[in-house]
Amino acid sequence: MTTDNATADTVARQQLSPKDAVRALLDRLPDTVTLADIQYHLDVVVKVLEAEANTDGDITDEEFAKRLEEKWRGR
Repeated sequence: MTTDNATADTVARQQLSPKDAVRALLDRLPDTVTLADIQYHLDVVVKVLEAEANTDGDITDEEFAKRLEEKWRGR
């Protein structure tokens, strides 16, 4: 993920309502996704956003991307 993409993702996340964020997540997943997969992806997003909230949003885009990647690889 490049810095430009990370910045765009951060801006997009901040502008989306939770309902719109879920819609965007569903749009990115393949049509063959299972309910368990959807739940997993939602859990990852929630945990990353909670971690970001715990740092008062003082993490860089690169740090956010790193945390998200670590969560996904840790599955």
